[in-house]
Amino acid sequence: MTAEKALTTTTNRPGSLFRQRSFALLWAGQSVSMFGTQITYVALPITAVVILQATPMETGVLTALEQLPFLLFGLFVGVLVDRRARRPILIGANVVRCAALAWIPIAYLLDLLTIGHLFLVAFVVGTMTVFFDLAYQSYVPGLVGRERLMEANGKLQVSESVAEIAGPGIAGVLISAISAPVVIAVDAFSYVLSALALVKMPADAPSAPRAGAGRPAPSVWASVREGFSVIGRHTLLRWCTTAAVVTALFLSALTAVLFLFLIREAGIGTAQVGLIVAAGSAGALLGALSVDRLGDRIGVGPTLVLSLTLPGVGYFILASVEGNSLAAVATAAAANFIALFGIPVFDVTVISFRQVVTPDHLLGRVNATVRTLAWGSLSLGALLGGALGSTLGLRPTILIAAGGLLLPAVILLLSPVRRVRRLGGAEATETEAAAEATTDTSPRRPSHDH
Repeated sequence: MTAEKALTTTTNRPGSLFRQRSFALLWAGQSVSMFGTQITYVALPITAVVILQATPMETGVLTALEQLPFLLFGLFVGVLVDRRARRPILIGANVVRCAALAWIPIAYLLDLLTIGHLFLVAFVVGTMTVFFDLAYQSYVPGLVGRERLMEANGKLQVSESVAEIAGPGIAGVLISAISAPVVIAVDAFSYVLSALALVKMPADAPSAPRAGAGRPAPSVWASVREGFSVIGRHTLLRWCTTAAVVTALFLSALTAVLFLFLIREAGIGTAQVGLIVAAGSAGALLGALSVDRLGDRIGVGPTLVLSLTLPGVGYFILASVEGNSLAAVATAAAANFIALFGIPVFDVTVISFRQVVTPDHLLGRVNATVRTLAWGSLSLGALLGGALGSTLGLRPTILIAAGGLLLPAVILLLSPVRRVRRLGGAEATETEAAAEATTDTSPRRPSHDH
């Protein structure tokens, strides 16, 4: 089966997913958590920049530490997720994230907060996010059924985009009233609510292993190689993963200095920064709502190319902003709107396809492989942004990152992805074949590595 042919089947979607109690609980818990996350997205860097007077390199390190755990642990967590029940992992990750974030307002009120504390919290939260995200993407297919993944991911993406609109704007107001470190307590509490929702959801069992006719279980390293093999042998996943890695690198480089640029270089106030972030989130919401319509109108491949063109264009406009005038704030808001419109279009389509074509016993490893490559690129990009900001200046860094963000669109334009017209349910034949080839030829490790 070719990858293009696998994308042409249709699905039958009876009723609304919100009528399923389990999905409604998942959606409610995640929506609350997403809201809290967006508040921290604004409050954490402002705490570093305004309260602790962080340098460009320190803000780059702070951003990198949030993403670095995927590079360090992602592949091994993927193996764990394929061998264990996913719901307990989700609950535990939320509890730890709550405790870590709660330390920031406590330390601030006790006059103990330092940049080192922010570094440690960012790393712990990032590590737990590795566990949560990989278990989450492997848990959802069994919860809603593979034929409804596009619908489920679309609804969750819309919730995330709504949170991205409301969260930063409210965060800006709250920060002005009670300070950035204290506002982070809202995010800590949101993880409590998300964990409570997960407790009420259906328990799951470890995914069934592939029939092995008496074979011993593969070693951890052999299991890790299976995830890489799936991506390497599947044409569309390979190209989309490449584009995602490049996007992550330059988007993270830009994000690492974005708040510094807006506050120190452009001279925009902290309350206005929240509005600019909210405008970008409105663009992301519109993108999430437009996924199906764009795919139907111009085809999935051209939609992906278009979606990855917009970030570079938007941030080139952002680089021209200067001053705290109404025109400057409006220009920055419009630029962020344009830049972030395409990201959810790309994400929803690629994540849904990956979940559909990957067998359940490989989901953790395949998701871990993609996430490790992309989030590892995020951590490297954050360090790159910090280094460029320290040596070349903030505005040149924005321009360099904007130019780099145009490369993924070129990558997809030159790949078979541009010919894909429709995304629907798909069989896992090609994926199974890739994993089978790797498993049959990989040497076994001693049993203590299992």
